[in-house]
Amino acid sequence: PEWVGGDLRRGRPFNPGGRIAYCSVASRARGNVMRRRTLLTYTGALAAAAALGPLVTAPRPALAGRTRGLTKFIQPLPLPGAGMVVATPVTGVSGGVAHYAFTQVPIARQVHPQLPPTPLWAFDDGSGLADQAGSIGMVVLARTGSPVSADFTNALPTRYPSWLPVDRRLAPHGDEVRLMTHLHGGFVAATSDGSPAVTPDGFAYGETQSVTYPNEAPQQPASLLWFHDHGMGTTRLNVFAGLAGAYLIRDAYDTGDAWNANGLPSGTYEIPLVIQDRQISTDGTFAYPISGIAGVTWVGEYFGDIVLVNGKVWPYLEVEPRLYRFRILNACNGRILDLDLGGARMWQIGDDGGLWAEPLAVSHVVLSPASRADVLVDFSGIAGTTTTLRNQRPRHPIVTPAPPLTQVMQLRVANLDPAPVSIPSTLVGGRVAHLPPGSTRRFITLNEVGMDTDAWILTLNGESFDAAVTEAPAAGEVEDWYYINLTEDTHPMHIHLAMHQLVGRVPFDVERYLAAAGTTGMGAPGIDPTPFVTGPMIPPDPTERGFKDTTMVHPGTFAVLRAKFYLPSGVAPPQRYVHHCHIVEHEDNQMMRPFEVV
Repeated sequence: PEWVGGDLRRGRPFNPGGRIAYCSVASRARGNVMRRRTLLTYTGALAAAAALGPLVTAPRPALAGRTRGLTKFIQPLPLPGAGMVVATPVTGVSGGVAHYAFTQVPIARQVHPQLPPTPLWAFDDGSGLADQAGSIGMVVLARTGSPVSADFTNALPTRYPSWLPVDRRLAPHGDEVRLMTHLHGGFVAATSDGSPAVTPDGFAYGETQSVTYPNEAPQQPASLLWFHDHGMGTTRLNVFAGLAGAYLIRDAYDTGDAWNANGLPSGTYEIPLVIQDRQISTDGTFAYPISGIAGVTWVGEYFGDIVLVNGKVWPYLEVEPRLYRFRILNACNGRILDLDLGGARMWQIGDDGGLWAEPLAVSHVVLSPASRADVLVDFSGIAGTTTTLRNQRPRHPIVTPAPPLTQVMQLRVANLDPAPVSIPSTLVGGRVAHLPPGSTRRFITLNEVGMDTDAWILTLNGESFDAAVTEAPAAGEVEDWYYINLTEDTHPMHIHLAMHQLVGRVPFDVERYLAAAGTTGMGAPGIDPTPFVTGPMIPPDPTERGFKDTTMVHPGTFAVLRAKFYLPSGVAPPQRYVHHCHIVEHEDNQMMRPFEVV
């Protein structure tokens, strides 16, 4: 398929007869069954199934009457205070020490003028959400050094509706709605992490999850985090339904005011962009497909054919010919974004872990699911024009089965005299990700097992989620975690608690590794991959220079992630967290493991 990236010269043939199938890029190019299965699942091209032969099971269509031909760029982008709710605390002050009381509730919003209202789930801060215009619309403001506490009370229906297809094999409580909110990128105690390793049953109707986010320095500088549901076996559905919001931390350097230390755009010139892809039925309901495998509901990845930004379908934004700051979050279930903005100059100034030490001129911005980018955009040279934020097919070495989805939103630049643009040469308060070598190396394999059967799972180190903990870093120690990709796709790996430095990626011989490591019915265990390397370490891309909480691991390589496992002040070990792939379909089907800080 034309959207497949990667080096097609390497790899080994796909063996459909074995229960464990490790597929490489080259095998995909020769007609890998999984890729054809994925294409069918997300395009609904049932007629093509017969042509693929007996190895492919034709999936059932998700819902009848999928939307086609929605007019693009006819509604404005929701913004904080104008379509996105800035959360109001019960006590304290927004952007400072505060306590919030959220209720998870069902709502309905019109995500496009040509559609009926869409049923959604949302976080209500007590305001009733009258100001939420679209499918996602909550922003919490915080400040480094000012703790935030929050209650999350489940007031959703007790059972999942038909538009959220539960796979009872994966959800501990079947179709009962159980919730658990996680602050993605948060430096918190295990009991406040929203982790299945601590609270696997989640919170049922009427129950309340109480958390504390200390926003402690230096681990939590000014940065864009986000909070989303993390229910065991149902994360993909709960986030898909709308349970996600932005968590914006300020500090003494990045204040959000016009007089911030770096002279960065602020106020109406600082714009959050939360990007998601969805399939939508003609009745307005979000459409989530189900598997065609007997006894299986779960699908390997979810990709939409419509883009929503800040909860609205293909919106537009009117801008002035001057410098803007875009805070971009990829909130897609599985799609890797490669964004460009024709005609406008761009500089990336930060990512998951906050500001970098200096800006970087970029022509495009690559974001895996859950990743963020802090980008300066100069519209001064294109006054009086209209341009489009576009999503390209991800480039080598990224490998993804996602079908193309090009247009994201429209930018309408006013025909005014351009304002002068100044880009700082350095960023006060920014950080360089540079940790000393780890005292311990840990080897963690990424496996995909039993594809296109009812035993299809993805695992880390060939272990189930509930197997005994094998990763136990000591509090305050630096460790190097080697994520070893034995699958055919890129996986964005997320480690709770600790931001990490990407040291680099190394190509290796998958066949020789498997021969040495051996395999079980759950995949291959982790052993030292360095004897099987086939080339030198590939350094991080310049856009990966910062501290990250989510990093892509490409097929046929292992990525070395270096992290220091601090604990928040006053929190004593042991503390249990999780690490997982942030393609949420993978995370829901065993590609997640606990670790314990001891």
